[in-house]
Amino acid sequence: MGTPNVSIRKHIRRLPGEATEPTSTLVLTSHTSHFVDVRILAESREDGSREPLPNDGNESMSRLDWAFAGISKTTKSEHDNGPSHTVWSHWIDSQTSDPNTDEGDMYDQGDRDTLECGQNVDAETGEVKKYEELWHDVGVEQVGDEEEHVSVVLQAENVASETRAMVVRVGNHVQGMLKAGDKVTVERWQYKSGTWECTAKIGTGSGACSTTFQPDKLKEGGSVSACGMEWDIIELYRWK
Repeated sequence: MGTPNVSIRKHIRRLPGEATEPTSTLVLTSHTSHFVDVRILAESREDGSREPLPNDGNESMSRLDWAFAGISKTTKSEHDNGPSHTVWSHWIDSQTSDPNTDEGDMYDQGDRDTLECGQNVDAETGEVKKYEELWHDVGVEQVGDEEEHVSVVLQAENVASETRAMVVRVGNHVQGMLKAGDKVTVERWQYKSGTWECTAKIGTGSGACSTTFQPDKLKEGGSVSACGMEWDIIELYRWK
């Protein structure tokens, strides 16, 4: 267990290619290492600026590069200055109904940057290639009149309808993912200027992101009803 964090991806590089960043990628990781990782394809305007992220609740599936949620485990290196090794176990995955794991070596770059190195299957070629991803941890802010930072994890499953869903809140950021059969919905929320704002949504389903806005009404180990499902409150954690 560790301090909850919010990470954005600066670039991805499939060796020996060049480093690029074709997406808006945000990962929220909780105290208990539950995570939601959402990667939305960026679209550029003629002037080089980027189009806003989709957040109207329409399908917009062509903009979803990849999304997955689950739990991770990090093992520290036995050697000074050596990389740690992280394994991400996918409980939900937008690309498959049979989620697996991925893993990488994590090299501290300073200035809150971490270089992830590993190998996986290139979706375009089907070949196994080495890759690098550069991650940056952004600051986690307190929300409104909350006296501490807050981390929340909600999880729901309905076996009969083949539905799984997870929501993670870390401070002023929330991400949720729901998969019902082969239909995927992802949401992003951020607390800005005194209010929660939906900054991205793809898919027509409904998650329970707003349930995390009032943590005083939640109890770790309990459950809450939202969006037609019963959600387990996996985590409610506070820190200074």
